[in-house]
Amino acid sequence: MITYYINLDSATVRKNKFENTDYIRFRATPRDEVPELVDKKMHSMYNFPRQGHLGRCGCFLSHTKLLEKIVDEGLEDVLILEDDAVQVNPIPIDYPRDSIVHIGGFIWNRRMMNEKKPKINHKKGINICPDEYRVLGTIAYIIPTPEVALTILNKIYSSKRYRAIDIIIGNIGIKQYYNYPGSFREEGSASDISTDYKKNRIQTEDFEFITINQYKNKIYLDNINGKNK
Repeated sequence: MITYYINLDSATVRKNKFENTDYIRFRATPRDEVPELVDKKMHSMYNFPRQGHLGRCGCFLSHTKLLEKIVDEGLEDVLILEDDAVQVNPIPIDYPRDSIVHIGGFIWNRRMMNEKKPKINHKKGINICPDEYRVLGTIAYIIPTPEVALTILNKIYSSKRYRAIDIIIGNIGIKQYYNYPGSFREEGSASDISTDYKKNRIQTEDFEFITINQYKNKIYLDNINGKNK
């Protein structure tokens, strides 16, 4: 498996985290390199900060450029990480080859404003995200073949409007596999998209999106109950 981590030039602390791995750095697109076409086509709410919007565009471009690289070079079995990913479980060896396989992120409702917590009986290993939900967060996912990358790109580029990369992948009608429990979670540092975005929430290995304090309390209770032994 080839592993790339997406990293801004300015994010040197996060880059240092991968120094003793064989992971390959893929340069993230900064705000000042976002082309006008993507800027105008990207959807953000009217009250979303301008710098946050450009950060969203840069994140979108970083992932799509890496998908283009997979297609152009015919790469197989590529793991894509965002640089705030922290490994907490083994990476799966066997997985489906006909679509994207998330090994990090969180599962949420189709309607973002629906705050009702999804109820899913995960099985250990590979699952398919139910139709009423979608996997969000592109923190860690596997692209098994260049054909899968091309399918995703074609569906994204044919969209009338762009969305944040995780939202658009969840919207384009492809199967979303996920491996439970997740191999990666977020480290909990501030977002590079917006300085006031997701400061106190992380994507966990249980495919939840919860506050850091809730996560710490969960780990504490799991330790008491012997679940982490």
